[in-house]
Amino acid sequence: MANDNLSLWREEGTQTIPKNLEVFNNLLLKAEDLRKREQYDAAAAYLQIAASHANLNHCGFYSCPRLEQMLLDIGQRVISKTFSYRKEASFSGVKKILHISTHISYIGGISRLLQRWIQQDSERSHSVALTKQGDLQVPANLRNTISRSNGSIYILDEEINSITSIAERLYECSVDADIVVIHTWEFDVVPTIAFANKKNSPPIIYVNNGDHWFWVGVSISDVVANLRESGMRLSEERRGIESERNMLLPTILEPLQRTLSRSEAKQLLGIDQNCIMLLSIARAAKYRTVDRMSFADAHVQLLKQHQQAILIVVGPGNSNEDWSETIHQFGDRIRVYGETKDTAVFYQAADIYVDSFPFVSITSLLEAGSFGVPLVSRYPYSSDACATLGADMPGLSGNLIRVRDIDEYTVVLSRLIEDQNFRSSLGQATKSKIEAIHWGESWQNALNKIYHQAVTLPVVVTPLASVEKVSLKEPDVFLPSVNGMEINKIMQSHLPYMPFRYRLFMWLNMVRRYGLRNNPPNALISGRFRAKFYKLRSRLSHPLRLLMFSKL
Repeated sequence: MANDNLSLWREEGTQTIPKNLEVFNNLLLKAEDLRKREQYDAAAAYLQIAASHANLNHCGFYSCPRLEQMLLDIGQRVISKTFSYRKEASFSGVKKILHISTHISYIGGISRLLQRWIQQDSERSHSVALTKQGDLQVPANLRNTISRSNGSIYILDEEINSITSIAERLYECSVDADIVVIHTWEFDVVPTIAFANKKNSPPIIYVNNGDHWFWVGVSISDVVANLRESGMRLSEERRGIESERNMLLPTILEPLQRTLSRSEAKQLLGIDQNCIMLLSIARAAKYRTVDRMSFADAHVQLLKQHQQAILIVVGPGNSNEDWSETIHQFGDRIRVYGETKDTAVFYQAADIYVDSFPFVSITSLLEAGSFGVPLVSRYPYSSDACATLGADMPGLSGNLIRVRDIDEYTVVLSRLIEDQNFRSSLGQATKSKIEAIHWGESWQNALNKIYHQAVTLPVVVTPLASVEKVSLKEPDVFLPSVNGMEINKIMQSHLPYMPFRYRLFMWLNMVRRYGLRNNPPNALISGRFRAKFYKLRSRLSHPLRLLMFSKL
């Protein structure tokens, strides 16, 4: 991106943030009115809508004391105090860990992080509670890992629907836990409600996966485990996390060893072993077209200059991004696949790894680097204030190549294509540093320090209700241009967790404003029955079952 594009983003962000803030404040006013009328289920749903809006449509801040204070008040009124937790003097008493996630599936970093965490921290028992799993299946390998640790899986929304009821069940699941670890989506308000009574709750560690977004949970977190230095700085500067509670925990990786040579992996993928393969792997949403330049377009000049180069992108195969014109121009030299859990063969075939854009994918960078592949990521921003929008991680420092614009990107990739010794030495240096920080004993030592701090620090003091400071500086002004979702879609996605009369009222308002086509009646189905319906439909769609029913 050129400087004039950054200037445009800055101008658009300056205009958009106040509009986003107005929507956010109106949602808080509605939630506060419902809370005062003791309509706690509806109030909690509105607060989660507000959190989701602030997460997806930046409002100029990264946490909100007003929102969290309302959640704490709801939690203190609806959650029964069933036990009084007494902290151990040291982490030697920490034997049972309860992890909380919104949902997990076969695709995504949280599932892999949980499995690796539990496998590495093998001397403790680990359970997992899921607040909004719906009809998704918990991956079998994660189930087995939890079972081997003598832990349990709690699907909290399986039989209940309201946010406050899910929060109460979560609190009940935590009774035997020595420490709770939060891995939820940034807008998930369930843990904050569940653990509003801090003196009656286990110590809580918040894993800061979405360090560049607004998130909920500051008020209940005894320790924030940041995955990278830039997120750690932002937690202190913009969320007010005290330094002794603000810690660094590198992303856990399992030791990765080659099972295939690079040429063997290329052969399995149907790629000429003499080609120089550029690889990128991420969820489809991370490959948004920016200023009419798609991710594929960014490689046009490079592919023209180097006929032996090919680009393989895994993840956006089923997205709405249209790369067809560029793909047609280069034929098989640009190949795009859908999301898959079987990525090892791609990493082992790659000569160079190129990061997703405009959203980085740090887990994929680490996994590629673990196979000794050199890494390149774009960082178009004009200052270090935007560090959380770029790629950084303890194991990447000093080896990851970050470039400012497409011209520099092309120059760097050209050198890597042309210089095999440079590729090999950089890839090996990257692999060695990742091994030293993100694997085994080194990572376990970092985790033990966080456990120790969580159980020995005084209970976190919840923030007073106050108005958060809104910023129109960097990186805030850039966030509206790289993310965004209409409030109608956000509200629609939360309708199933509203009490029915409020669900019906909100749905009718949205139909009047946005039309029936954009708000179908099935939005009125509750979350619990929706999950059961999709599970039943999934069973009935199996070919053998269809055959059985056709014979009845």
